Amino acid sequence: YSVHFRTMDVRRLDFEDNLFEGAIFGFNGLMQIPGGEDRRLALSEIFRVIGAGSYFVFTTHDRDQNKYREFWAHEKQLWSEGRQKPELIEYGDRYETTDLGNLFIHIPSCDEVREDLEATGFLIEADVLRSDIAIESREVREFSDECRFWVARKPPNPVKKK
Repeated sequence: YSVHFRTMDVRRLDFEDNLFEGAIFGFNGLMQIPGGEDRRLALSEIFRVIGAGSYFVFTTHDRDQNKYREFWAHEKQLWSEGRQKPELIEYGDRYETTDLGNLFIHIPSCDEVREDLEATGFLIEADVLRSDIAIESREVREFSDECRFWVARKPPNPVKKK
């Protein structure tokens, strides 16, 4: 197959309206965009470039999962006291140094993702935890955190959002 790759900012895609039959934003990529406003811009651009009735599939982590409830309760307390890490933009952000370099990721709640999708015009078709749909080896489960798969759809007759 002849596959053409282009690199660009998802907040300002250089494609015409309704060009694609769908979009995939894998491996929590959407949540690696700092700032909620910029993530909404990305969603708006994805909405713009996919055709009416098309699907948008992506993954996120889920701040509401029990495994990290204590961590996020502590983070919420730090934010309420103004003692969060200075490099963080909003509650839900994580920034840390790893063996592969610096890592930024926003860990949203389900309600946050739903609000962003609805605000940009998407219909939510499904959201499901990976563990509910995949049978994975112990090694995979130990290596990677739980994530949530989202399936959103541009309505057949979309209303243009402001």
